[in-house]
Amino acid sequence: MRKLDVAAGLFALLAVAACATTSPQDTAFKACAAYGPAYEVTDRFMSSFNTKDAVKWGATFNFPSIRIASNKLTVLNSPADLENSFARLGAEGWDHSAWEKRQIVQCEATKAHMLTTFVRYRKDNTVLSRFNSLYIIELRNGRWGISGRSSFAP
Repeated sequence: MRKLDVAAGLFALLAVAACATTSPQDTAFKACAAYGPAYEVTDRFMSSFNTKDAVKWGATFNFPSIRIASNKLTVLNSPADLENSFARLGAEGWDHSAWEKRQIVQCEATKAHMLTTFVRYRKDNTVLSRFNSLYIIELRNGRWGISGRSSFAP
């Protein structure tokens, strides 16, 4: 019985560790004023993205916001500029996404640069794709939001 309890505890610890999306390297920035808000904004970004609601998702951005991907710079001016994302991704088989890794690499009082790896999943939870990216999170006009993203996603 004791071995089962130890095994169950170890399994639970590994499961929790597997869900962690912070990196030990970014703990050096925990005292930075932007550290907590950067994680909060990117948490809201991902959860609202998965609702497929452009208005909710757009609330996590500072507009204008830029996206650099596929050798193209796109300026996003409002949530309306996000609406076609869902249909395009859905046509590729996308159902939802999740953070695999997030790491603050630069941080000041009103801005953080966060390296991320995100995974796109199909409805059956199989991996569709995985991409590395850089998010710029800023305090602008009294609110935290994403001001720019650069990714290797198409």
